[in-house]
Amino acid sequence: MERKNKNIEKVKIRNAIIKDLFKINEIYIEGTIDELKLKFPKATKLSLIRKLNKSEEDRMSGWKKEIKSLNNLWIVAEIEKEVIAFASAEVKDKQATLNFLYVSKKFRRLGIGKKLTKKRISWCRKQKAKSITVGLFIKNNKSKNNLKKFGFKPVAIRMQKTLK
Repeated sequence: MERKNKNIEKVKIRNAIIKDLFKINEIYIEGTIDELKLKFPKATKLSLIRKLNKSEEDRMSGWKKEIKSLNNLWIVAEIEKEVIAFASAEVKDKQATLNFLYVSKKFRRLGIGKKLTKKRISWCRKQKAKSITVGLFIKNNKSKNNLKKFGFKPVAIRMQKTLK
């Protein structure tokens, strides 16, 4: 843990660029699998990877547009030029949304998510947003706890039924 703490001091937050998308996608898949395992505990890792790979082209295309858009913020955290986390936010009509926040597994629980969230909230303020919303899986307690530290409170619950 001492080695990681030293590395955390070297974390730099910067705007994402198109070249970062390959690593962003890698971190996204790793984090999404962990999230989906909360929602679908019986699903295999391989089946989840296959599902995520099917939507990769559309996902990457959408992300390229968002990185270029002035209504979106895409940031990465890096250590020694290696991307280890990413986050995004958007503002439309003075309403902000925190969209993504994923940290590579070996760098979780070190405060990187907190740094990225601070940066996103600051950006939303600069964009003159009146409020910020964020969606997450109901069982994602780590994300819920992170957001509560910033004053976020639950205001709604979205329910879903899978049809077969």
